[in-house]
Amino acid sequence: MRSGIVKRRARVLPADPLGALAGLVLRFPVRTLVVTGCTLLLAAVAAVGVGENLYHGGTTPPGAESARADHTLTTAFRSGSPTVTLVATTGASVDDPAAVRAGTRLAERARRLPKVVEVRAYWPHRPAALRGRDGRAALVLLRVAGGEATAHKDVEPLLRELTGRHGPLTVAATGQTPVGLAIERQSRQDLHRTELLAAPLTAAILVVVFGSVVAAGLTLLVGLCAVVGAAAFLSGLSGLTTVSVIALNLTTALGFALAVDFSLFMLARYREERARYREERDPGEATHQALLATVCSTGRTVVCSALTVIGSLAALLLFPLDMLRSVAYGGIAVVALSALLAITALPAALLLLGPRIDALSVHRRRSWAVPDGGRWYRLAYGVMRRPVPVVLVLGVLLTALVLPFTGARFGTFDDRALPAGSATRQATETVRRNFDHHALSPVQVALPGLDARAEAAALEGYARRLSGLEHVTRVETATGTYREGRLVGRPEPGHGYASAAGVWAAVVTDVGPETPEGAQVVRAVRAVSSPVPALVGGTQAWLADLGDAIRGGVVPALSLIAVVTLLLLGWCTRSVVLPVKALVLNVLSLSATFGVMVWVFQEGALAGRLGGFTATGVTDTVVPVLVLCVAFGLSMDYEVLLLSRTVEEHEAGASTRQAVARAVQHTAGLFTASALVVIVVMAALAASGLLLLKVVGVGLAVAVFVDATVIRLLLAPALMALLGRANWWVPAVRPALPSAPYVPVKR
Repeated sequence: MRSGIVKRRARVLPADPLGALAGLVLRFPVRTLVVTGCTLLLAAVAAVGVGENLYHGGTTPPGAESARADHTLTTAFRSGSPTVTLVATTGASVDDPAAVRAGTRLAERARRLPKVVEVRAYWPHRPAALRGRDGRAALVLLRVAGGEATAHKDVEPLLRELTGRHGPLTVAATGQTPVGLAIERQSRQDLHRTELLAAPLTAAILVVVFGSVVAAGLTLLVGLCAVVGAAAFLSGLSGLTTVSVIALNLTTALGFALAVDFSLFMLARYREERARYREERDPGEATHQALLATVCSTGRTVVCSALTVIGSLAALLLFPLDMLRSVAYGGIAVVALSALLAITALPAALLLLGPRIDALSVHRRRSWAVPDGGRWYRLAYGVMRRPVPVVLVLGVLLTALVLPFTGARFGTFDDRALPAGSATRQATETVRRNFDHHALSPVQVALPGLDARAEAAALEGYARRLSGLEHVTRVETATGTYREGRLVGRPEPGHGYASAAGVWAAVVTDVGPETPEGAQVVRAVRAVSSPVPALVGGTQAWLADLGDAIRGGVVPALSLIAVVTLLLLGWCTRSVVLPVKALVLNVLSLSATFGVMVWVFQEGALAGRLGGFTATGVTDTVVPVLVLCVAFGLSMDYEVLLLSRTVEEHEAGASTRQAVARAVQHTAGLFTASALVVIVVMAALAASGLLLLKVVGVGLAVAVFVDATVIRLLLAPALMALLGRANWWVPAVRPALPSAPYVPVKR
C-alpha cells in the first residue's frame, strides 16, 4: 500500500478539470477530509437555532396594491378588517355578568398593548354581529400594526397574553396572522418528524442496495453534511433578507435526497471500476485508478446533474416572492454542496477505507461488474422491440393523469391547512359555524383623502356601484350599508369607516377570501371608477396580486429551465436531439404529476389514506411552481445518469439499441434505488400535519416515481429506438479556413 501511495504522488495530474481535482484529492485525502470536517463543524455551530430566524409567509409581491392598502389602513386610518380575531367561548352565556366582566377586562387589556391600533369587542356594548348564534361565543377584533416579517415580535407576545383562560371565558386566536404563526410552528415540528422518519428508512434501503453497513453509513453521512451546510447557509442568509421556514423543510428534504443520490451513483461506479482493476497487483493502485475513473466519468455526470438542478431552482428567483426565492437560495446551496462533497470528500474517504468499504456486509459478497443480458437489459430490449405500442399505451396513460389538471382552481390554503387538532383551526371553525365569517374578511377599499361629509354623494354612488357587483352581498362604509345598489341601513355610531386620512369601505362577499372567485371580485372592484384613487386590500386582493406575480414569472422561468436543460444536456451528451427528447419527457411527466395533485388534494381523493386532510376545493397558487422547479431538477438527475451512460456505451462502439440496453442495465438499479430513497424522504414530508408540505411531498414523490419507472425504464428507451440514428444528430459545422478537408463525425 505504501508503494502505491508513492506512485500516486508521482503521477502527473490529468488535463481534464475533474481529473485534476480528483488527482489533487487523492493525493491529499487526509487533508481533504480534515478541511471538510472543520468546515462542517463551523457550519453546524452556525446552523444552531436556524428555525428561530425564519418565518412563514413571503408570498406578498413587493409593492403590491394589497400590501399598500393594508399599510395605509393600519398607519393612516388606524382601522380596517381585523388581523387578529379573539374567539371567547363559555359554557354558559356570553351575557352572564361574570362573562361580561371578564370580556370587558379582556378588551381593555388588548387596547393597552403596543402595536394594537384598533379594538372592536362584544363587551361592553354587545353589538349583535359579534355575538355567536348559540350565545356561547363572542369576538374581540384587533387591528395590529406590523407584517409577516415582524409577526414574531409584534403578535406572538400579544397572543400569549390574551389567549387562554380569562375567568369563565376560554380565549383562542384566529385570523391571517395567527394562522400564519401556527403554520410556522407546525412546520418546525414537521421538520423534526421528517428527519426522524426518513433517516432510518433511507439507511435500511441503502444497506440493502450496497449490502454493507459501512457503505450505507458513508452515503448517509454525505447527506447529513449537505443538510447541515445548507442550514448554516440559510441561517446566514436570514440575517440579510427574509427567509421562509418552508425553505428549511424543502431544502433539508431535497439536500438529503440529492446528496444520497450523488453518493449512490459515485459509490456504485467506484465498485464497478474497482472490479475492472482487480488484476492490479497493488491494491492501493487499483483503488486509486478506480476512483480516478469514477470521478472522470460519474463525477462529470454528477456535476452536469447538479448544474441542471441548480438551473431549474434558479428559475424560482424570477418570481418576486420571498418564499420562492428562499427555496431557490437554499436549494442551490444544498445541491452545490452535495455535488462538491460527492466528488471530493467521498473519494477521499473511499481511498482511506479501501476494501473496508465492504465491511459489515449483510449478504454474501458478490461481483460489482455489471454483465450484459441482465433483467434490466432484457426489459430495455423488450421495450425497444415494440416501441410504437409502448409509446401509444404510455401516452394514453399519462394523458389520463394530466386531465384533472385542466380543472384546477387556483386559490390558497386557509386555516384548514393546519391539523384538525390545532387550537387556531378550531377557533376558525367556531367563527365559520357561529358568525358571519365572510364579514370578518371583506375586500377592503381605502380612499385616501376623501372627505366623507363634503363628498358624501360621490361616496354613496361609488358604494352603490360596488354593491351591484357579482358575489358582493353588501358594502359598508361611512354613508351606510348598501345591497344590490340600494341603501339598506344607516351607519352605526362609532363605525370607524371615516377618519382624517380619508374613508374606507368593507366589501362583503358570498365567496371565500381564499378562492379564485374572491380574486375575481377584487379585479371587478378595481375596475369600478372611484371618487379618488382607491387602494384595494384584504386576503382576496393579496391572492389576486399573488396570481398576477406568478403568471408574470411563469414564461421567463420556463424559458430559463428549457435553455439551461438544453445547453447542459447538449454538453453532456454532445447531441441536439437527446436534450429535446429529455425536455419533452420531463414536461409530460410533470403534467401528469400536476393532474394527480389536483385529483388528490383539490378533489379530495385518497384523503383518508393521507392523514385525513380537509380538501378545500382549490389548488394553492404557489405549489405548482414550487413542485415544477424542484421536481424538474430531480427528474433530470436520472435523465443525466441514463443519457451519459448511453453516450459512453455508444462512443465505445455499441449500436443505438445496444447502448440504450447497456445503459439501462448499468443505471436502472441505481436510479430505482435512488428514486426509492427520494420517495421515502418525500413521503416523510407528506406525513406532515401541514397541508402545504403534504401536497409538496406527495407531488414530488409522484413525480419521481413516474419518472423513474414509466419515463426512464419504458418511454425513454422506446423513443430512442424510434429515433434510431437521429438520436446522435448534430449540425455540421465547417471550419472557417479550408486548411484541412472537413471530415464528418461518424455516429
